[in-house]
Amino acid sequence: NETAMRDLETVMRDSSICGLGQAAPNPVNHLLTHFRDDL
Repeated sequence: NETAMRDLETVMRDSSICGLGQAAPNPVNHLLTHFRDDL
């Protein structure tokens, strides 16, 4: 479910206190942005 993945990405980015946690959802965001049709 794309909506749930986007929501989880937002929560992870907003609740993290370090750069690693804020960057963790980047690969999923990239997949959803550039390869949505392939998923």
